[in-house]
Amino acid sequence: MEEIRALEKSEAEDFVRIVGMAYPRLEIQAPEAKEKWLQRIREAIEHDATSSFQGCFRDGKLVGVMKWRDFMTNVHGKRLLTGGIGTVAVDLLHKKEKVAKSMMTRFLHAYRERGVSLVSLYPFRVDFYRQMGFGAGTKMNEYRVHPLSLPRGNKRDVVALTSEDRQGILDCYNRYAARTHGMTEKTERELQLMLDRPDSHFFGFRRDGLLSGYLMLEFQQVSKDNASIHDIHVRDLVYETREALSALLAFLRSQADQVRRIAFYTQEEDFHVLLTDPRNDSDRLIPFYYHESHATGVGLMYRIIDVGAYFRQLAGQKIGQGSCTLTFHVRDSFLPENEGAYTVRFCDGVPELIEHPGSSVEADAAVTMDISDFSSLAMGSVRFRSLYTYGLADLSHDGHLDLIDRLFDIAQKPRCTAAF
Repeated sequence: MEEIRALEKSEAEDFVRIVGMAYPRLEIQAPEAKEKWLQRIREAIEHDATSSFQGCFRDGKLVGVMKWRDFMTNVHGKRLLTGGIGTVAVDLLHKKEKVAKSMMTRFLHAYRERGVSLVSLYPFRVDFYRQMGFGAGTKMNEYRVHPLSLPRGNKRDVVALTSEDRQGILDCYNRYAARTHGMTEKTERELQLMLDRPDSHFFGFRRDGLLSGYLMLEFQQVSKDNASIHDIHVRDLVYETREALSALLAFLRSQADQVRRIAFYTQEEDFHVLLTDPRNDSDRLIPFYYHESHATGVGLMYRIIDVGAYFRQLAGQKIGQGSCTLTFHVRDSFLPENEGAYTVRFCDGVPELIEHPGSSVEADAAVTMDISDFSSLAMGSVRFRSLYTYGLADLSHDGHLDLIDRLFDIAQKPRCTAAF
């Protein structure tokens, strides 16, 4: 007998036990760390309406756990309810018993039943979740730059922020999210958890009483033998204006006397142009003569769990450029009810789902692909031309390749800094 349900406060300790064994790097089995986790989970179960801790029980025994999150996400300019799943962990004694598959199936069905069309996760292995229909999102880049490589500027309006500024920080972030595809809205509880981190420091750009940019940073000692030299890690950087960005970068530049390198984590593809010397600290040359500027990684993955609902929810919202009618043949073996043919009419980049295509509706072309690649395409994480070239998408009429590529050619790939 299997049951998947929300956990109660009294079951939080079992949740932590399973997660601690599944992810030893979290080091949550130490008494002090474990108690902090337990306190945070119990509080979330009781007070956080946006999250849900779920457990998979077999014959009454907890064998797997996961955390569900509700997000309000900017999807091509539309504010949509989306789902997130994290902390998927299976008891070590029950690995290879398809516990994770069972939990993922329940998650997808539960959110689809709620009318949600899009979900996301951070994978512990990309191939594992790709088989479940998740497609790659935008890559994250890590730059490690010398402070003096940042542009000069005026830091006069940069101020230190405290928990008393939390409303201003929250408003600044959510204004940015409201105009940035892929960003999720931040809740007061999320922000407070960030502010409560003892090693984190907030600085903001405030002019005429309005906070229009901020950053969160941490210092990391470079060597145990020299306590005066540190690296700065910029964990969060949000700016609404070029003036705010310039001032915050000038503030970071001014730390050069005691800071060796500044680490930025960004999804901005052109960030290297900002730097006078974009080289990182690897001193590595890529053949023939390309200086290594940053490391990059694949992380957040998207999955459309209801293709029809996705296009209905985006009705009237411009995605790309061009006009035509397409039939998408979507393969989805993990969620069979999502598999099928979907005819969509695009008018100047605005999609309209043809709910009941009849003889009078004839598609200009048909596209066939897996749900994982379709999810990446629909979110703008990948170009259609790339999918076609790599053999990941089939097209009935090659002459429509350029047109379809423009339909999903968005100005900016989706960005997301939410951790869950």
